[in-house]
Amino acid sequence: MRVALLFPGQGSYLPGVFAGLGADADRIADQVAEIDEAAAEYGVKPVRPLLFSPNAPTVGVLLKSDPDRMDVATLATSLALATLLESRYGLTADHVIGHSLGEFAALSVAGVLTPGDAVRAVCERHTALREAPPPAGGMVAVEADPERAEELIASVHASTVAVSSVNAPGQSVVSGAEGDLIRVWDAARAAGLRTSRLKVVLPFHVPVLDKASAAYAQRLPGIPMAAPRERFCYSHGLGRFLTAEDDVVALMVDDMTRPVRFHDAVRALDAEGVTTYVECGALDVLTRLVSAALPSALTVAPLREALTEPDLSGRLGSLGPATATASTAPAADPEVLETVRAVCAELLEYPLETLTDDAHFQADLGVDSLGMTELLERSLRRYDLQHLFHVADTGDYDTVVDLAALVTGLLRDETLSEPERR
Repeated sequence: MRVALLFPGQGSYLPGVFAGLGADADRIADQVAEIDEAAAEYGVKPVRPLLFSPNAPTVGVLLKSDPDRMDVATLATSLALATLLESRYGLTADHVIGHSLGEFAALSVAGVLTPGDAVRAVCERHTALREAPPPAGGMVAVEADPERAEELIASVHASTVAVSSVNAPGQSVVSGAEGDLIRVWDAARAAGLRTSRLKVVLPFHVPVLDKASAAYAQRLPGIPMAAPRERFCYSHGLGRFLTAEDDVVALMVDDMTRPVRFHDAVRALDAEGVTTYVECGALDVLTRLVSAALPSALTVAPLREALTEPDLSGRLGSLGPATATASTAPAADPEVLETVRAVCAELLEYPLETLTDDAHFQADLGVDSLGMTELLERSLRRYDLQHLFHVADTGDYDTVVDLAALVTGLLRDETLSEPERR
């Protein structure tokens, strides 16, 4: 059995992911301390509270208030889990691969970067993005192969938009400036393709980041790097395993403006004889993509699943997202909450009692990003709010309560009474 560790990107942050870790917390304490020490050099607050506190801020809150800290927390989650899997469970990986932000973790596990230097590389990227900011925009997942996605982009003359990730058969991500991105988004939906707005505030992995990429090229050489383990770290950018002769700085700089070829990387690892794919992140974003590409592969998402291992399984089974939300968010109207709960239960084909207030759509119920978009669409349609989809899909809704609060806020903003919605 050959095993690959998968390191996910920005969307995989989960607040309080290691809450209740108990004695095993000592196994990752030094590593988290090294990460916090390096982050402090850039004025980033410690991420330890984000990992261990059940009341840590949500993705939506951090995305708006402290994206640097969220990225460092995501990196810390991946590296800490990789450490736990090896030291506590003896899991030895044959290969590693990173997706976007996850490439920093993959390079660290491959020996290229220390955990602290991986943090420095992430923080330098944020600095470069501030020095040479790309246009305001984002990313949208589209149920289409890259050729179809490029046709959509060309059809609406969206010059700043490009395919930024090819994740699985029939699933691509496009990225670019806001106005152009919305035109592509509308074109995809008009063509009957499922779409989902990703929770990011900037475009990534597209040519409009060329100036930021150039700024990054000036900052990155100051970070120490070592030769990688041989035939260990697969680079989607190079289309092969990283070697000691490769210019890692150039690779990381170029990755800012070229698409993530995750699907190609998975097929390459399959050809290498990899049969087991383990996600080193809080959710199961990448293992779901692997399952779509390789239905017969064994996929494991340790922090998403309740494993059969003695003490870890009980702790993992009790993990859940924080319920803290931005203080400006409206509380969910009780009637709206029950209506939205019924809509979600019908779509997901779950009993109503399964849709508890704290059940996380992705982590607990296994809903992928496109499925979450359908939940939002149906909930909005129930209240004749479908015309506000572009606004609503930038919201933070990880639970049925979050989704109901989002709908409640839109109803309030529209100043329409409940009878008029019925």
